[in-house]
Amino acid sequence: MALLLKPRRHLSNTCRSLLLRRLCDGSPAPPAPADPAPPPLTRAETKLLDALHAALLDHRRANPAAEIPVSPPFDAIPPLSDAVSGLLPSPPPPHLPLHIIRRLLALRRGVPLPEAVAFFRHVFPSLPGDSLPDLYATMIYLLAKHHHFPLARHLLDEMRERAVPISSQLIRALIRRYVRAEMPSEATDLFRRMDEYGAGAPDPATLASLLAALSKKRLASEAQALFDSYRSVFPPDVVLYTAVVHAWCRAGRLDEAERVFAEMQQSGIMPNVYTYTAVIDAMYRAGQVPRAQELLCQMMDSGCPPSTATFNAIMRAHVKAGRSEQVLQVHNQMRQLGCEPDIITYNFLIETHCGKGQGNLDAALKVLAKMTAKGCVPDCHTFNPMFKLVLVLGNIDAARKLYEKMRELQCKPNVVTYNCLLRLFNQEKSMDMVIRMKKNMDVEGIEPNMHTYAILIEAFCGRGNWRHAHTTLKEMIEEKSFKPSKQVRDMVLALLRKAGQLKKHEELVELMADQGFISRPASDALWSTL
Repeated sequence: MALLLKPRRHLSNTCRSLLLRRLCDGSPAPPAPADPAPPPLTRAETKLLDALHAALLDHRRANPAAEIPVSPPFDAIPPLSDAVSGLLPSPPPPHLPLHIIRRLLALRRGVPLPEAVAFFRHVFPSLPGDSLPDLYATMIYLLAKHHHFPLARHLLDEMRERAVPISSQLIRALIRRYVRAEMPSEATDLFRRMDEYGAGAPDPATLASLLAALSKKRLASEAQALFDSYRSVFPPDVVLYTAVVHAWCRAGRLDEAERVFAEMQQSGIMPNVYTYTAVIDAMYRAGQVPRAQELLCQMMDSGCPPSTATFNAIMRAHVKAGRSEQVLQVHNQMRQLGCEPDIITYNFLIETHCGKGQGNLDAALKVLAKMTAKGCVPDCHTFNPMFKLVLVLGNIDAARKLYEKMRELQCKPNVVTYNCLLRLFNQEKSMDMVIRMKKNMDVEGIEPNMHTYAILIEAFCGRGNWRHAHTTLKEMIEEKSFKPSKQVRDMVLALLRKAGQLKKHEELVELMADQGFISRPASDALWSTL
């Protein structure tokens, strides 16, 4: 996760606390494109946006082998350009292209990248200059997200050549993407060259962000080398030291973490609650419980009281090991020391009550009631353990009530939530609810994963609906590039043979062979082997 520090050598206590808490408690990083939101769309513009999005996806379906360009020249795609020109007014609304690229950025799979590049090249000459920084940045986010770094860097260089302003936020986002792709040398190179792009000289804020990204990918040696190389430029403070300690902890190198921990003390920089928490968490994860408890006592003796994040780290280890009694003991200890539980604490308690050996839905619901009464807003991770439990219990009434409660609290489900509901309604032979849940997913923009497709295919095959089973498997393979399990594909192929749909059967076999999911059988043995 990224540490979003102020671009100053020293940070305020409030800022430092917020940043280090994210480092140690496992909170997710904010999405990369945190730029100001574009102006809202009118109803007519929303309709146009949907039509343009559909045009890009339709072209991708019709041309699945199209490749994204990696360098100039960027040839136009005539059929797509004609379709876009037929939809867009001239000149286009300046904020509409940004909405299109952001919608594509929200997708995880099945992204029409060649079409997105062609659309970008088609529209940007007709846009006003003040709309270009955000559009360029979002296009670079999209390319970097899918590891098309040469083209992303080309666009970054093009921004510089065209004097389009480049923000430090864009540079940081690209640096993090390099690290996530396990390209630390490229990330470090871009960090050192920030000034060349007009994004300011390398500063402690961006250094901390890079160290945190390296830490998340367990690239501790690279984090240590970078930290050492900038010692003389940016005198290390507790934030930078904690980032390096955390990197070694994430990499499972407690010996190195303790070395850096001791080094910072010898340098006159006292570890704070977040430094201690990182090491305590690593010790619990490594099964070194006595040493972790000893360090916790040392932390308190030094006048540094543990925080909620510290107890969450301890609780996490017990939850993962299925030690429900110890989880509750940690919670009681928190209360005695006056540490207020947060959403992570409550979620761990609910997960404990719903886990193996417990299966206590009533106790989980009491925790939910308590957290909402305390003003702690639940999320999908609060509800998902309860949905998993009702799936095991086969309690469809409880599932409906949980779903209604979720809606009442304005808590957005995720794909895990819907997969539990789909599986439960399929077990109950409630096909209308299966279809309703899938429609809700589509409306809310929640992408199905391979488990979603498997559940839907099982539901359709169980009712002999070969049309929907065929369409769903084709979408799974063609649009999302998910590899179906042998059980799933055999289920659909058997249903197609039973229905006499040999042509569709052959098309699916060819499609899976083209994707490399199955070996292509000899033509004369195609049907005999099936």
